[in-house]
Amino acid sequence: MYKLYPVTETDNKCNDYIVKINGEAVALDSARVSKVPFNRRWPGHQRSLDQSELINFLSLATDEELHFEITPQKSFEKVEIRPHSLGINPEIKDGTICFTLKKPAFFTVEPFGRESALHIFADTMSNYDIDTNSDDVIYFGKGEHDAGFITLKSNQTLFIDEGAVVYGCVRANDAENIKIVGRGILDNSRNEGTILFECSAENNDTAVKNVKRPHTVQIEYCTNVEIDGITIRDSLVYNIRPIGCKNLRISNVKIIGCWRYNSDGIDMHNCEDVLIENCFIRSFDDSICVKGFDCYYEGDVEEAVKKAMYRNGKSYDVFKNVLVRNCVIWNDWGKCLEIGAETRAEEMSSIVFEDCDIIHATSTVLDCCNVDYADVFDVIYRNINVEYDDLLMCPALQKSDADKYTDLTADYTPNLGEVTTTYHFEYSAGGSRRGKCHDIKFENIHLYGNKEPHFHFKGYDENHKTKNIEIKNVFWNDKLLTEIKEEHFIMEEYTENIIYKADNDSYAQLKKNTVDSKNQLPESGVVRFMNQGGSGEKVMFVGNSITLHSPRPEIGWNFEHGMAASCTENDYVHILADKITEVIPDSSFCICQVAEWERKYKEGETIHHLFENAGKFDADIIVVRFLENCPHQDFEPAVFKKNMISLLEFLNQSKKAKFVFTTSFFQHPGNEIMEEYAKETGSPFVYISDLGERDDMKAIGLFEHSGVANHPGDLGMKTIAERIFDKLKTLL
Repeated sequence: MYKLYPVTETDNKCNDYIVKINGEAVALDSARVSKVPFNRRWPGHQRSLDQSELINFLSLATDEELHFEITPQKSFEKVEIRPHSLGINPEIKDGTICFTLKKPAFFTVEPFGRESALHIFADTMSNYDIDTNSDDVIYFGKGEHDAGFITLKSNQTLFIDEGAVVYGCVRANDAENIKIVGRGILDNSRNEGTILFECSAENNDTAVKNVKRPHTVQIEYCTNVEIDGITIRDSLVYNIRPIGCKNLRISNVKIIGCWRYNSDGIDMHNCEDVLIENCFIRSFDDSICVKGFDCYYEGDVEEAVKKAMYRNGKSYDVFKNVLVRNCVIWNDWGKCLEIGAETRAEEMSSIVFEDCDIIHATSTVLDCCNVDYADVFDVIYRNINVEYDDLLMCPALQKSDADKYTDLTADYTPNLGEVTTTYHFEYSAGGSRRGKCHDIKFENIHLYGNKEPHFHFKGYDENHKTKNIEIKNVFWNDKLLTEIKEEHFIMEEYTENIIYKADNDSYAQLKKNTVDSKNQLPESGVVRFMNQGGSGEKVMFVGNSITLHSPRPEIGWNFEHGMAASCTENDYVHILADKITEVIPDSSFCICQVAEWERKYKEGETIHHLFENAGKFDADIIVVRFLENCPHQDFEPAVFKKNMISLLEFLNQSKKAKFVFTTSFFQHPGNEIMEEYAKETGSPFVYISDLGERDDMKAIGLFEHSGVANHPGDLGMKTIAERIFDKLKTLL
């Protein structure tokens, strides 16, 4: 089924498209967005409307395939659907764009390039299970609500339901266990800035301090915060601004309508234990920022920051443990995924940006800019897809009211990655302490477009170097670059040990998998069941030793579960089974161990009989997670694909199962086949080969046999399960 969210008409209305879903005409929302990358420090008035445009967006929830027919109301010649990683290939029939959406996704339909794009937010079906009559619930239902400032206290939930448009801002201070959830719209367009003092509008570089502008969501010194599902529209400045928060979860949030000066997406200051996932952010200024405390304090900035850091007997002087994943970013002027620029923290570490799609950018995409004194380290930008426009618009600052944006140059290219330690005349606020940036990785970065990748690195002095930076595997239009041109790989003074390497031996980690694929289980035990006959969902795991391996004392493996988890409960199968059962109780599970088939994949159906009981299981969902034992030398993709399809058809005899595919734990030539077939069938696809490159994801040091030790340990199993469940839950 699918559910369209009710559209509440507002003053700003756009009618660029007629849209039908499964033959049914649907209503569209509207928002104002930036048209040109022209920013300005606040001059006492907002941007002129000719620098913006109205666009349409569509919001719905679905758990089925949907057929879209989209008719733009002006002529066009071609269309792009972004992110390209979704693999949606539209057809154009008599001026109508037609395609099938296989699964929930956030994406854009672009028949006119960057302009007049249709934004589509197809959520998973919601199940918030909230008592709207509870005293601890602030509820807004369908229609417009002029709420002003909404203050949340401990244990309170703000629920913005489908079809609701809530005009206002949200605040919480020193609270715990708070939630902002729902599928409605939080709109900040009716708030205005308060001018604190007059200043010249001409050539003003630092006038931002002359106004007080309310951020849409500002959460300060709060613990256990969840923000899920809402759409934030037309923010006056930052959309979400957590300060000194711990255990923060932001998911499935859509940010749209950022056209005003300095309107950022999610900017966080000295928080701990943060997860941001499955969000769509179209921001004017920076999209997702990990920051220290900033410089916007009256009087003595350093003293004000000290009071903010050490408050009520608690310290907020570090920013650590951040994971940003599976987000789609469209940035109209600023940085996309950023650390800084403000870095007033003693330490900023354990920060991961992964599995994100950048569909439009004008400035640095992956950025670490240290203008204060934080020690910034243990940062990873991993598995990021970046799509450049053919003609990139260069971001510019407007100096006067009379200025017009004209900075469209054919040779402009932003930096794909940048790490700098520097002093900024405004953001450093006169502070004398400088920080350091080190031990930072860029891994598996895919750039698409006609512009080659550019990187830039700079330190501050001998004691504050930018060093130990590794850039590994940059792909340009799917081709692995063996080197990055010297003129595009700029290392300024005070830099050290900054290297680019292409992993030409893609299978180095795979070769460490020396556990024999023969006789991992007795033939009678290659199919196992858990809670057989349960009334819930039927889920099958098709795998190899990582899924299930019987004891083999001669190699030091004395267990019977997924190698090399420390116990049965910690292998990825059992973690997933627990997660699935939480959603659908009394579910049943089948383990189908196909290591023997992997070894003999070229022989086709000769060993299907081993899996006969799995074929009779009548699975609703089949998780396909194998490859490691298929010999990578002389690998035959066409043969593998043909025989894999035959195996899966044998296991899906009722033809009703939905599939989830993963890569190998290690790099393997079959990964491309898995991804290709997942796209062909509209099935969720999970990339996990990066985990096999990381020793922390393995059981190294826990087993003497190197082959066993190079299997995923508890952290690896947990991460595999989390990544699979993130996709699998859309099928439940």
